[in-house]
Amino acid sequence: MESPVRHVAPAPTGRRSAPVLVSRGVRAVILPATPLLVPGLVPARRPDPLAAVRDAVAGALTELVAEPTGGALPLVVAHGPAPRHGPLRPSLAGSGISDRWLPPGLPAAWGRGGHGPAGTGASVALLALAPVLGERAGDVPTLEVAGPPDAAAVAALRAAPVLVVAGGGAPGSQDRGPAALTPGVRAALREAGVDLAGARVLTFPQEDEYLPSAYRVVTA
Repeated sequence: MESPVRHVAPAPTGRRSAPVLVSRGVRAVILPATPLLVPGLVPARRPDPLAAVRDAVAGALTELVAEPTGGALPLVVAHGPAPRHGPLRPSLAGSGISDRWLPPGLPAAWGRGGHGPAGTGASVALLALAPVLGERAGDVPTLEVAGPPDAAAVAALRAAPVLVVAGGGAPGSQDRGPAALTPGVRAALREAGVDLAGARVLTFPQEDEYLPSAYRVVTA
């Protein structure tokens, strides 16, 4: 029998307030695909408003990759302007951030020129995986979907042992919040068999006027 849902109320104020625990289970991690999640990219803000979010993402990914997968790597799933599947390297150039600002010590495979640049959402997910997987992160496959997944994407989703999903709506859409999922990404999660209804959600309220009202880290 599944464990009952537990609720932990967040502290009333403060950007480092306690997260909200909704339920339990791990098969996919949905992280907020904001470049601010990347260490060193929060502009001159002390304390770092995303420090707790970053820690939660690292913990969730560490737990996810510890699942018995027979050595198979997770699949990164994200919205993209066109369908793509394969090894990609992180790049935030689409958000106006030069590659020279990416964290040091990234997997060597990303610097050898054989990988095309991923979109912003997938890049944030790849960069979050780098400190968890080390050099193995350079071989993580990425699936970018622009709409409902085609037959090849469905096959990749059903073969993936675990997923790392970039949250956030499509650029230019009405729902661009960090908890949003594009219809294509939602369809991809359904094809993979991810149960969002039974997800565990950690919610981190924000008080900064330039940030969303909250960031969420989801495991399902």
